[in-house]
Amino acid sequence: MAVSSTQVQFDSLFGLFTYLAIAVSIFVFSLLIYFTVKYREKPSSRQPDDTPILGKVPPSRGHARSVVLTVSLSTIILVALIVGSFGAIDNILTPPQHVCQGCAIEVIAHQFYWEFKYDNGTKPYDTRDILRVPVEQNIRLNVTSADVFHDFGIIGYDIKTDAIPGRTNTIWFYPHATGNFTIQCFELCGVGHYTMIGHLMVLAQLDYFAWYNSTVVH
Repeated sequence: MAVSSTQVQFDSLFGLFTYLAIAVSIFVFSLLIYFTVKYREKPSSRQPDDTPILGKVPPSRGHARSVVLTVSLSTIILVALIVGSFGAIDNILTPPQHVCQGCAIEVIAHQFYWEFKYDNGTKPYDTRDILRVPVEQNIRLNVTSADVFHDFGIIGYDIKTDAIPGRTNTIWFYPHATGNFTIQCFELCGVGHYTMIGHLMVLAQLDYFAWYNSTVVH
């Protein structure tokens, strides 16, 4: 079962590519076997009139109908893959304009830890390397870096973006189930890169907002 909206998109796209590849493979190999058997050499076989001869340009072969059919099928398959790919990418890269309070979070990468800032001024020691979010809510993350290039990614969510000093990259997801997931830096950022591990905690909405309201800085 997919745990987030991004994983649903990637799984659907992967399924589209896989099923089309299987269908095309079955069709191609079926034709290959059929023509191999039908046109195999026999003792009574003779060379066809249009057999290529070394040093001579062969005459045109085939039929226009076969060419049109082949090109049409190829075009349909390519269009399906292109439309599916762009649709999934557009959905993944376009964050929702409005999210609930506590669901727009700033992610700041440091050597070698993650800092998460909430819109209620949450105490820093409650958020170092721990990202808490509510289940079944759109979550928007504004990702940047305080020092060098990093790459923020959530394992199991199929979501990742660069964390670059002076620039903010926005990603979003919709968690479908509660649970704990690993956050990792995917960009070599120094000698402590391997220690740059964080944790995503997807909480029930009541539990999340109870924590969120208890950490307000007055």
